[in-house]
Amino acid sequence: MIGYHWAPATRRSQINRYGLRPGMLSIDRAWRPPFFCVSLDPRTAWTLSGHYHPEIAAWDLWQVWLGGCRGYEHLFYDNGDVKEIRVYERVWKRDVWLVGQRAG
Repeated sequence: MIGYHWAPATRRSQINRYGLRPGMLSIDRAWRPPFFCVSLDPRTAWTLSGHYHPEIAAWDLWQVWLGGCRGYEHLFYDNGDVKEIRVYERVWKRDVWLVGQRAG
């Protein structure tokens, strides 16, 4: 399964080095969720993250391979479509690719 994750561009070197890890500080630095989220397409991922943080000037779009991942759950819209996938285990850097960028 492939998912998409938007992250502030300031986190690029960390993601390139470690991959995506649950328990990292949230974008607003208010808490450490035990998961990170991906969506099935870039637009939905943007709607659920970057859309809410106009103060961040630059974003990176990551494509995430969840093939070896077992610790995740799907959240759904009322119509049954997948809204997001919460991933509860680390996704290694070999399974994460920078595929796009977006500026303010």
